[in-house]
Amino acid sequence: MCNIVRRSLQISAGVLLLLALTATLAIAGDGKNAPIAEDAEGTTDVLWVTLAPLIAIATFAERMLEVFWDRWEAPGVWPNRRGVAETSYPPYVAWKRLRSHWLGTGIAIVAIGLTNVRFFRLLGLDILFSSPRMLLFNAGIGGIFDNFTVGTLIDWILTAWIIGWGGTELTHGVIEALIKGRNLWKEMREVEAGERSITDARFFNDYIAPQLEKCGVSVPSLRHTVQTLSEFGVPVDQFISSMTVGKVEELLGQLEEQPDKAEAAWAVRAFLEGVPASKHIEFPKVSTVLSLLTNEQRRRFLGA
Repeated sequence: MCNIVRRSLQISAGVLLLLALTATLAIAGDGKNAPIAEDAEGTTDVLWVTLAPLIAIATFAERMLEVFWDRWEAPGVWPNRRGVAETSYPPYVAWKRLRSHWLGTGIAIVAIGLTNVRFFRLLGLDILFSSPRMLLFNAGIGGIFDNFTVGTLIDWILTAWIIGWGGTELTHGVIEALIKGRNLWKEMREVEAGERSITDARFFNDYIAPQLEKCGVSVPSLRHTVQTLSEFGVPVDQFISSMTVGKVEELLGQLEEQPDKAEAAWAVRAFLEGVPASKHIEFPKVSTVLSLLTNEQRRRFLGA
């Protein structure tokens, strides 16, 4: 008996801890109804975080029912000291299934009341009768009992019913669907990222690099200059802006006046010396070409 009680306490503590952590993540923010994801790329991860509390509650209810029925069917222990002789007897199995649904619903009602994890609220759906005019009471104690409307009650009951009557099949089905969906989504994103990477490389190599070379700018030299400036805390945008307005020499002078920026100044000077003097007039065009790169492309191809 002590082992069974200890086991039930361990299961309860573990699942409640998981429930608390996942509920905190899922409901973090302003506490108001909001769609589970604003952009497509974050949908899957947010879906995991959103449904994790429901899975935790369903798993908790399932484990509690397992402990309860183990004790119920074992002779000589509370709450049924007579035990159950034929656990596979069809009428008993049907009776047990029905009682499990109702007990699971009751456990879910308590867990949802403690955590305010409601299915339709988490998905950002607007439940009927959730208007402030349908307010039943405001306990002012936090959680589900603050601003309690008829819609809150409907969401509470429906969520508990889904968990209680869905049981193990619902829990495992949701987990399996999430795993398959998440893996499929990751594969689609990887394919999309690969295609984008190839497209970006072609854009840089077939257009950006030739345009820079026409202006007398070597891509390796520009990359080294950009990386050095970034390393010594000089904003790369400042360097590009100085080319736009034809004041690279002025930027070089400012860097040379700062001892801690000496190496950055040397990199800028080496860049200028590597560009033919007749091409310095085309620096604004270099700036225009670089502006065609996104921040991600610039980090990838120029290093900063």
